[in-house]
Amino acid sequence: MSGFDVEHRPAGRKGDGGVEFGDLLEIRELLQYQHVIGAVVCLGERPMRYGELGSAITEWTGSRIGDGEVTRTVHRLVGSGLADETYAQGHRLLVLTAAGMQRLDTIRALGRALRRGNSRIAAHSAEPDHIGGSSGDEP
Repeated sequence: MSGFDVEHRPAGRKGDGGVEFGDLLEIRELLQYQHVIGAVVCLGERPMRYGELGSAITEWTGSRIGDGEVTRTVHRLVGSGLADETYAQGHRLLVLTAAGMQRLDTIRALGRALRRGNSRIAAHSAEPDHIGGSSGDEP
């Protein structure tokens, strides 16, 4: 991980959108590696072996992930404390830790917030445009 400590993120003034700079740093940290996001989401379903995880990420993202990228992703997960390796029936399994489950909750919350924001934008853009002072009574 980059060493960014979410618990001790810099506090600051809120910008026009009510977002603190530290919030943006946390979002950047969360989204830095797309395959880590995919792995956390996939491992949130169940523990997986290395090959299963690669296939699950490929299915979830819609683009193939190579073996080298799976290896780097697993190292990032374990190194950042998001997943642990266990062994069952002679196979290495990856399982989310408590920190990984918390990250999964955050990813899901960001997804919901994004969908809500997009819905509001779509609803707002579908409203009639009253620019120019028109009352809407004109033909």
